[in-house]
Formats: sequence, C-alpha cells, structure tokens
Amino acid sequence: MTPRIFERTYLELKREVTSGRHKPGQRLQARGLADILKASTSPVTNAMRQLVGERVLEYSSEDGFIIPWVNEQRLRDLLSWSAWVCVTGLEDIGTADCQADDTVLPADVVAATEHLFLAIAAPVQNTELTRNIGNNNDRLRAIRTLEHSLISDRADELNDLNQVRRAGTRPALVDAIGRYYRRRLDLIPQLVGLSYQDRH
Repeated sequence: MTPRIFERTYLELKREVTSGRHKPGQRLQARGLADILKASTSPVTNAMRQLVGERVLEYSSEDGFIIPWVNEQRLRDLLSWSAWVCVTGLEDIGTADCQADDTVLPADVVAATEHLFLAIAAPVQNTELTRNIGNNNDRLRAIRTLEHSLISDRADELNDLNQVRRAGTRPALVDAIGRYYRRRLDLIPQLVGLSYQDRH
C-alpha cells in the first residue's frame, strides 16, 4: 500500500463517516466501506484505525469500529472545548492581526463553517491550533449537517461572523464566537435527538 493510496482512502473514509449519513453507534465494516470507496480492505482498516486515534471513530473489542455515540454531555463537552480552543487561540495575537483575508465562504453552510473557523485561527500561525480546530471540525461535521432544521439563518450568522473577523477587532470576534457556540449549546437536546433519527 502506497502513501498516496492510504491518503486518498483516509480522506474519502473520513468524508463518508462524518457525512451525517450514519447514526451514532452504527457498526462499520471494512469490507462494506471498501466497496463504497472502491478500495481494498487493508487501507480502509488502516484509515479506520487512524480515525479512532483522532476520535472521529470509536473501537471496542465487542462492537469493532463504530460511529461515536452522542449524548448531551458528550456534545456539550465537544462544543465547549471547540469554543475554548478557538477563543484561547486568539489570545496569542494582536488586535490588528485578527484580520486575515478577504476569503469568500463556500456556499455549503457546513463547509463554510469549517472554513471560517480555520480562517479565524490562521493569523495565530500555530500548527497545533489549526490541527485542533480541524479535528473539531471533523468531529462536529455530522452534527452541523443537522442544524438546518433548528437554525434557519445559519448562512446569515456565518456571514456576520466573517464580517467581524475581517474587521480585525479581537474583543468583538471573541464575543461573536461565544454567541455562535452558546446558540448551539442551547440546542443540545434537540441536536442529540436528531442525530438518532433515520437518515435519508
């Protein structure tokens, strides 16, 4: 197995298991995923192991590889951690450095959310912060696909947050990030419930 084959399989597998098409606790079979990804089982299994290390998947001797379980405490912890990482990272930059670029957000709201939080972190120039926010994006992706039925103005919310980011005022950006996450924390019971509904 070449590094290129593994990387392609890893990225495609991560995209599949974080897509929101799988319920929490769902067992994943390497052979079935290999058929979906048109890959052999060896790189798929190796990629699944790496995703366990990244906490995108879970593994137990009884159930094998599964989509991580979601409950209110777990989701609260992940959202609170994501907010803390983002806000704390901003403490390492000056106010003027908050302004990063004129990046246009993708039309897809979930992709735009991930892009925006990475853009917020970019001026810090800390690879550990960027990787952590990227990992939080991966772990929250399935939940973010469910928000549309609860938050109808997500696109406007992101555009407003992006405008604050581009204005380069750190206190305002920290406040805006806090509002974004508090809104989700208030919706935790509904988000958990939606995560266990049948996928279409």
